[in-house]
Amino acid sequence: MTTPNLPPRDATGWGLRPIDEVDVAGYASGFDLDGDLSNPAHEDYETGRGDRFRALAGRALVRTAWLVLAAALALGSAGIVAAVERSPSTGTRPELTWGADQALSTRLNSAVRDLATLKDDVDALGQEARNTLSSLAQVNQAGLQSAWDRGSNDLSSIDSSAANLSEQLQCGSWDTSLQDRLIRTNSPAMVDRYHQVCIAIASVSPLHDDWQAMVSSSKTAIQVANDIENHDSMAAEALQLATAGRYTDALAKMTGASQDIADASSIAAYLAKVTDVSTLTEWLDRTTQMDNALTTLWQAMVASKGVVTKQVTAALKNVNDAKALLPNDSSVMQVVLYEVAGDLTSHGISIETARGALANALTALVGGTVFGA
Repeated sequence: MTTPNLPPRDATGWGLRPIDEVDVAGYASGFDLDGDLSNPAHEDYETGRGDRFRALAGRALVRTAWLVLAAALALGSAGIVAAVERSPSTGTRPELTWGADQALSTRLNSAVRDLATLKDDVDALGQEARNTLSSLAQVNQAGLQSAWDRGSNDLSSIDSSAANLSEQLQCGSWDTSLQDRLIRTNSPAMVDRYHQVCIAIASVSPLHDDWQAMVSSSKTAIQVANDIENHDSMAAEALQLATAGRYTDALAKMTGASQDIADASSIAAYLAKVTDVSTLTEWLDRTTQMDNALTTLWQAMVASKGVVTKQVTAALKNVNDAKALLPNDSSVMQVVLYEVAGDLTSHGISIETARGALANALTALVGGTVFGA
């Protein structure tokens, strides 16, 4: 098929038309192909129905291409939005856990002041535990009572603060399932910070029983010390009476002294069932031997009316032998007191453990960061 007013086309180029001198950009842009061209040989060229069809087809193709490109861009944008808005599943991408991390961080940060107060109370309890040990070593009953009272006040504050914090942060519900849920929405670092705080709060739970045990043990120890001190005081008075020749009065005073040693021995026998008090037991046994030896001597002196007989001589030898077994100073008292207190020091260890856990938790809260915060 040929277009009117155009020369016949070559058979090998049946689909072509003379556009060598035509502005292709103008064609593609929909410019008027009937306008003036630079080639004068085509001045009389007129477009036919086929040319107009091809022009329309070209414009349609360009428009179609633009529509396809726009659709591709729209789909790509939708994909980006969907990727941002879908719930994170692994918690390994900070940009996906930012919102949940911010919310959890706000909860944790609100607890910093209360957590610091809790640590201060635990620090104070630790100081009272050290005061208890020091006062016990010095047999300072007034110092012990003061430490017990202040420590009990600290403990009440600790129990109250820990309970409030645990409820505020819902640490009581922490378990594997909760941790799994948090990992799906929060970053691992934030979950670790949360868990560390809950562990720190839980670390104070043994303090109540341990402090009560420390107080009870130190009370027992000081009771033994008091019994021994009372004995020594009364035994010294008995010796003074015997030296003055008042053997009957000395025997009466020694009876009271021996009763104090018997009381201390009863405590030692009870403690021996739960802890090692071998030093105390040995010391009490030797003291009892000394008391018995003195009692026998003074009874012999009463019976002989002050005359040194064979019975008096034998009794005096037993006194010297018993005295040789006693310590030369009171340093053994400290050993005995710590022995009586049993695992007094181990109770203090739990306090130091809680102090460390709280310090680490506070460092994690104050020094921790959240992506985007």
